[in-house]
Amino acid sequence: MKYSIIIPVYNVEKYIDRCLKSIMDQSYEKYEVIIVNDGSPDHSMDIIEKYTKKDKRFKVYTKENGGLSDARNYGVEQATGDIIIFIDGDDYVNPDLLLNINLEFERSRDIEVVRYQLRLVDENYCVYEQPGYLVFSNLPSIEAYPLLLKNVYVDVAWGYAYRKEFFVRNKFKYAKGRIHEDLGLTHLILMKAHNISSIDYVGYNYVQRDGSIINSYNRKQNLRKVYDTLFHFDNYVDILEKDSSIAKSNKDLLLNHLLLNIVAKTKLLEGNDVKDYIKELKKRKIYQYFPNITFKDKLRRTVIKDFLKYYLAKNNK
Repeated sequence: MKYSIIIPVYNVEKYIDRCLKSIMDQSYEKYEVIIVNDGSPDHSMDIIEKYTKKDKRFKVYTKENGGLSDARNYGVEQATGDIIIFIDGDDYVNPDLLLNINLEFERSRDIEVVRYQLRLVDENYCVYEQPGYLVFSNLPSIEAYPLLLKNVYVDVAWGYAYRKEFFVRNKFKYAKGRIHEDLGLTHLILMKAHNISSIDYVGYNYVQRDGSIINSYNRKQNLRKVYDTLFHFDNYVDILEKDSSIAKSNKDLLLNHLLLNIVAKTKLLEGNDVKDYIKELKKRKIYQYFPNITFKDKLRRTVIKDFLKYYLAKNNK
């Protein structure tokens, strides 16, 4: 099978060479690299051109800046491979990633998504965290999705390989202009997939760098994180109400996951921003989405309510 590796590029001149070299070093060689220059103002293109001149599998497309989601969507449109993989330009992969993914996809045509594992590294290649993970093969979504939710970084676009036919047939698109775009689509992909595998190969190096979205802390950025997450929640609620093909058990699991996520985001806010955000949560009557069947469900409801009351009281002082 042929792989389409999609790499959005914006201000990653310090990292892009390492990223592209890690792809060129793959032991499995049937792939194309679709580099989307999202209007990057730095010297990333100078580095990219060295690869496009050296290897015809490396292709670059330049477009006006539209953000990470727009660049990924654009890359999918250019893809000619059987399998799609996303890699961020400041990260890099291990040499047998494609080989291990391919071995799993060859098990069955029913497998539409393969999860591979990640590790967190610093800018000097030092590994400082290896998250735990679960391994399984060729499980239907109703069985696979609950297992994947037990992983950290379950939302990330770059943690999975997708059959292109499945991706395109379902018209999957990342929400343009929003951050946490992975959160806004990955769960839908996992619930719509026919069968999923999670392989025992740590293939992705997630680089923690200064200045990245995850490491930026300011009021404007935090507000965007909070309200874009709420946007994705609203979108999922609408989708889940309309899509009867998704198992109810998976819908409930996703809503619980999202609710905990949007409530936890309260901790990023202060003062009047907290009050405004909690008003938005109350407006949506978010408690209705929590199941109220078991003692654990009831306890979770109580904890969430108390959590919101605490933050509201704290910021009313």
